[in-house]
Amino acid sequence: TIALRLVVVVVVVATCAAALREMASRSPGRKRPRSETGRTSPHFGSASPEASRTPQKPAPRKGSFPPLVHASVPPHTLILGTQPSDRSLEASGYYMTNANCFWHIVGDALGFRRGFHLGKRTEAVDYIRPHLLHAESLDYEAAVETLTSRGYAVWDSVASSVRDGSLDSSIKDAAYADVPAFLAAHPSIAKICFSTGLDSARRFKRAHRDWLAASAAFRPRDDDASRAVFGDLPRGDDIQLCVMESVSPAMTPRQAYAADKQRALGFDDRWAQRPVAIYPWKRAQWFDVCFPTEPAVLAAPKLGDLPSHFRDASPG
Repeated sequence: TIALRLVVVVVVVATCAAALREMASRSPGRKRPRSETGRTSPHFGSASPEASRTPQKPAPRKGSFPPLVHASVPPHTLILGTQPSDRSLEASGYYMTNANCFWHIVGDALGFRRGFHLGKRTEAVDYIRPHLLHAESLDYEAAVETLTSRGYAVWDSVASSVRDGSLDSSIKDAAYADVPAFLAAHPSIAKICFSTGLDSARRFKRAHRDWLAASAAFRPRDDDASRAVFGDLPRGDDIQLCVMESVSPAMTPRQAYAADKQRALGFDDRWAQRPVAIYPWKRAQWFDVCFPTEPAVLAAPKLGDLPSHFRDASPG
């Protein structure tokens, strides 16, 4: 009798334990394993089931977008980046990160305000908002139409890559866009502006070195950064190559460093004496190089005209 009671107790305990495990497996609060990429955008590649079981998950292959070019307006300038960030890929649009300067600078140059933001944000981030020049807001599609209808094309040099995160420095195994074919199809292009600065310019040069040398159609803009990257190419006169101040929020120009940091680095110019705010500095270079003849640019205050252009009087 005692043995029988012990058997019954063991069976009951085992049954209860199994029931508890079943309830736990169905609990809505239980965390489920994340997918390999955690993304739903078609621009993100998928990983194998085997890879998802390994402790160190490999970075996914990420894509890019087709070029933006107007159907009836021949482009005169190609704005060339590196590869869209993860947030831009998720949103299926160029330069969509809230803190990215690109669409704000474009808007200031062409007479509108960026009216599209990610998440719950409804206006520009703090370091940009005080400096914006126009009130009329445009959505993404209208902004693209405004930009391309004025003769500006937009593309990226990397068609796809294996990349962990969004930094250009994390790009591996890159496949490159056929920029030579694009230029051949649009012979009206007379200028390429590299929107993420030295990195996008150097990457473009590495990918197309032989073609750049053979074509002898390019000349660097007469500034230190452009000459540093493209100064050794055979000189031509067809297309100017311009290394821009990066629109990425990850890049801060030296002129916006704190004064003591600039002096520690050996700088003693006017910007080391009074550092500028980040956004006005970047916008000024883009105005001078990419948008110099636009009416809104010609009417805009010059860098240094307003106290807000400097760090000591600006959130930026």
